[in-house]
Amino acid sequence: MTTAGAVSLIAASSASAAQGDSPDPELFIDESIRNGVLPGAILIASKHGKIRIRHTAGTYCGLAGRTLPLTPDVRHCFYSYSKLVSATVVVMAHQDGLIDYDTPVSHYIPEFTGGGKDAITIRHLLTHSAGIPGVPLGAVTTEEGWLQALKAVCAAHTEWEPGSRTAYHAVSGLFTAASAVRRVMGNKSWEQICRERLFEPIGAHTLSFELPADSIPTAITPQPKEIPASLARAFGLAGHPAGGCMGTAEDALKVLQLHLNGGTWGRKRLLSKDSLEEMHRVQYAKQIAEDRAANRPTRHEPWGLGPLMRGEGPKVGGHDWFGFKNQNSPGIFGHAGIDTVIGVADPATGCALMFACTNSPATNQATIDIRNGVTDRVFAKLG
Repeated sequence: MTTAGAVSLIAASSASAAQGDSPDPELFIDESIRNGVLPGAILIASKHGKIRIRHTAGTYCGLAGRTLPLTPDVRHCFYSYSKLVSATVVVMAHQDGLIDYDTPVSHYIPEFTGGGKDAITIRHLLTHSAGIPGVPLGAVTTEEGWLQALKAVCAAHTEWEPGSRTAYHAVSGLFTAASAVRRVMGNKSWEQICRERLFEPIGAHTLSFELPADSIPTAITPQPKEIPASLARAFGLAGHPAGGCMGTAEDALKVLQLHLNGGTWGRKRLLSKDSLEEMHRVQYAKQIAEDRAANRPTRHEPWGLGPLMRGEGPKVGGHDWFGFKNQNSPGIFGHAGIDTVIGVADPATGCALMFACTNSPATNQATIDIRNGVTDRVFAKLG
């Protein structure tokens, strides 16, 4: 079957699920692999904290070859799903009184001034409304690289008045927020802060903002034309708070589960109730409602402090790409990682899923179809 035919098959299957059928998500993934839409994928899904679906199929590209059998212990780069991970740690810093959401960033990073940046706050950075979306940042796997990236954001000029609209900040927003947290925590590395505050407390031992050793099986996605000699040459976003978290899919699911647990893990509270509620509040809900009432395009998207939220009313931007196109529960939240990763959770049903594929689908529409096809089937099966 051609790629176009496979994409059509997925689209038709997604439509079927939306009409009330509940086909098996594992079979849907297997069929997608057989039809050449994906080389491999892993799906981990839970309900009320218990894993109900573990499915790994197909192959991945790693340093040892292009068609290695995918197994649950293979590490993945989570790309922009890293934003949800990093934002969780920023919120922890806020609840401990180390930063304030509405204090100018220049209070924490004095050199972050000029060019319209003086009004930018941590809240703006977490909601893609800061106005500095296109700042090019290099690798931050070393402290020197981090400082060079910080110089770049400090030299940037805003493209709009902070808070007046949102547009996706691929790297600059979470990087700057993390830099502020580092400053108030004695310039500890972001890796150390995340490990102490989040990774170790929830037992997500594989999660890291450092590259795995070359000897650790790691999926290189999107798949390159030529296999690199080392992982350092495969992931340009390594170390970035906005795109460089790596680990197993099961450990990435634990971050979603912490949110579904109401901020607790075992007997320990990591996020207060108030912190979690604010993190999951659509920050520009009032502005979105005003634009709808005036029958004009919405200037803002339904971001919480890190996650994209489903929110109330008609869908507003991003839901298709993030995997909850057909879901209507207002509390659904999650994040995508380029076109290979999604993490989605629904507090109303207690369901969460991590889905990672081992290469980019052929088109954006194919990505949307398979993501929503997986999400729809998981929620139908577990909800």
